[in-house]
Amino acid sequence: MRVLASIIAAVLIAGATVARAHQAPRGWDYPFYCCLDSDCSEIEAEAVQEVPGGFVVTIAPGKHPMWSSERKKPLTLEIPQDKAKQSPDGRWHLCIDDSGELLCFFAPGNDS
Repeated sequence: MRVLASIIAAVLIAGATVARAHQAPRGWDYPFYCCLDSDCSEIEAEAVQEVPGGFVVTIAPGKHPMWSSERKKPLTLEIPQDKAKQSPDGRWHLCIDDSGELLCFFAPGNDS
């Protein structure tokens, strides 16, 4: 009985420490390599400017979970076209770490 209890405890502990990505608002999972908890968020189309060769994304303080309203300045990222992933829901999504470094960027397809 003691062995069984130890096995169950080990499984529960292992399950509790497994890192999982979270879901986008429309129900698809952000890839694990992009985020763990709140690194990814849908962003407004107005935050994205398409430029030759890519995108310029400007996140105002408080408009992304990782760029809180306590920040004094907006975050501006220049993202090359080859770093953009196809958005499964036709919306813009940005994944950044707490320092504002790009993890993943999802752009709608040309038909959206």
